[in-house]
Order: sequence, then C-alpha cells, then structure tokens
Amino acid sequence: MPLKSLSETEYRALVSLLADDDVKVLHTVWEHLLEVGPPALVYLREASEDPDPKTRIRARHIMSRIVLEDLELQFQSLAAREDDSFSLEDGVLTIARIEYPELDRDEFRSRLDRHAKALRERFRGKRRPEDIVHAMNRYLFQELKFTGNSSDYYNPDNSYLNRVLEKRTGIPISLCALYLLLAERLGLPVRGIGLPGHFLVKYEVPGVEIYIDPYNGGKLLTRRDCVQYLTGAGYYLKEEYIAPSTSRDIVIRMLRNLVLIYSKQQDKGRVRRLTHYVEILQTREKTR
Repeated sequence: MPLKSLSETEYRALVSLLADDDVKVLHTVWEHLLEVGPPALVYLREASEDPDPKTRIRARHIMSRIVLEDLELQFQSLAAREDDSFSLEDGVLTIARIEYPELDRDEFRSRLDRHAKALRERFRGKRRPEDIVHAMNRYLFQELKFTGNSSDYYNPDNSYLNRVLEKRTGIPISLCALYLLLAERLGLPVRGIGLPGHFLVKYEVPGVEIYIDPYNGGKLLTRRDCVQYLTGAGYYLKEEYIAPSTSRDIVIRMLRNLVLIYSKQQDKGRVRRLTHYVEILQTREKTR
C-alpha cells in the first residue's frame, strides 16, 4: 500500500514508533515519514506534544525537515513559472506556510471566495470605476475594518496573509496583496504599485487611473500624489517606481520584508532560510 494512502490508525502507529530505541527501526520510520511528507504533519504535531521527551524531540526534527523540503520544492516550482503564469495567490500561500505549515489552503481560498461573493453583491448596478472602487473600499475598510497595523508594524503575522485575513490588519504590501487577490476574483483591472518604502494598488482602464492606499483605509490618490510622495521622501522620479509590479516582484518583496523583520529579532535561522527563498525566485529572474 502506498504510504500516502495510509489510514489514520496506520499513520498513528507509524508515528508511535518514534519512541523505539532500535536504530534500524528509527531509521525506517524517519525515511517513511519523510516519504509521506506534509500529510504526516498533523500526526507529528500531536507527537511533538507527547509526554515522552524522545518522541517529542524526534517528531519535531522530522516535522522541521518535512516542512523545509516541501517549501524548497514549492519555491522552486514558483520560480520556474513565467511571469504571466506566476500566481500571486500561490506565492502568498507558500509564504504563509513558512510559519504555518499546516495551513488549510482550501479554507484560505474559500474565505477569499466568500469576500468576493459579498463584493459582487455590492457592485450590482455599478459601472463607473469610481463607484466600484468606493464600494470595494467601503466593504473592506468600513464594514470589515481592515486596517494598517501601525502599533505593531514589525510583527511577522502582518506578512502572512492567513493571519491578515484573521486579524484584519497588516502592512502595506500584505493589505495590497489581499486587495489584488479579491480584484482578480472579480475581474477588476487592479495592479500593485511598489513605491519605495510603501505599496499601493492602481485601478486602471482607458481614461481612468485611480491609486488606492489599503494601508490607510483605502485612501484614493492621484499620480501627482505618488510623485509628491517620492520627491518628499527624497527619491528622484523614476518611471519604474510607479510602474506595475509583477506577482513575482510582490512575493519577493514580501519575503524581503520578512528578512528585515526577523533580522530585527536576530533570528538568524529564519533570515537564512528566507534569503534562500528570495535567491531561488531571483535566479529565475536573472535567466529570463
């Protein structure tokens, strides 16, 4: 029977062998659990809280190895995609699994689907871009009260979109990522704009260009406002600063933000791993 088709009882029996002191048994169990991969995590999580210290330690080691190997594969898969098939949603889900490896992807997507459904109802009868943007902003920032987390800006949870959805607070790029994922579901022409030191989204159709700042309650801006922000912050105006960001750009920037956050916490292990994921995604950029 393939290992990934084991029953719950068989999974538990396999994990229970982590308490065995026979080296050959432990080696076999380790190899089997690594082969199973992520489906074994829920059972290893239980074992990681076992009263037996040997079981706890061994379960945690295997969990860590499974998560790291799976993340490596996921980032390599993302990196291999062309920009037009690079999924922002897959990117932010992969980032979230760095800290929340057992994240239920289907539930995450269902939550976004439910928000998109509620927005479609609020768009009924609206055709003008300005009306659509106002309706979306009212829903996200007045009804649901999504807001920028200025009081705890460097909390890593502000960068994990599953937590942003739960806590309804985040930093500029994560709130923009949420906006973009909903806009994609609704077929809206919205792109991310990666200003230096800030992040916005832009709704653009012929003759209409609306910049939106989700971190500041969906504040509406013009191109001139963006230029004033840049010059006021000491930047020379470069077209690239207000050009749309690709999904790859956004995922890389989210990872770099986490590198900065964990650097402040002096968490060298996470900094090293996150830097490695950035390098994986950038390698594809350099070969294009």
